Amino acid sequence: MSDFAARAIATATITQEFNDALRAHGLRAFMGQDARQQPGSLQEVMLHETAVAWLRSLLSQSTPRAPAEETRDAYLTRLRAACAHVNDNFDVAGLNRELPGRVQQLLELKGDKLRK
Repeated sequence: MSDFAARAIATATITQEFNDALRAHGLRAFMGQDARQQPGSLQEVMLHETAVAWLRSLLSQSTPRAPAEETRDAYLTRLRAACAHVNDNFDVAGLNRELPGRVQQLLELKGDKLRK
């Protein structure tokens, strides 16, 4: 890791190099120069990421040998089958009900990482 990247991580400020690159492409940092207030990684709270992982795993198991040759209809059939499998074999409703409790845990931990 470069010195300026380590400095940016430690201080939550944008390095001049990154700021110059944003400006060169007509972009700006949403949180400004100081990202200390920026939310961290929320996958512990956003449990839809779990459902996405379920689907990704199932789809990877059914990917044809020549995926570029798969038709849109064939992919849609695989996707529907994977969704049906998730709905039939995983606790999707329970996953949805967990959100309020996980938000409360996150508040109690003052933003620290959650398990799962």
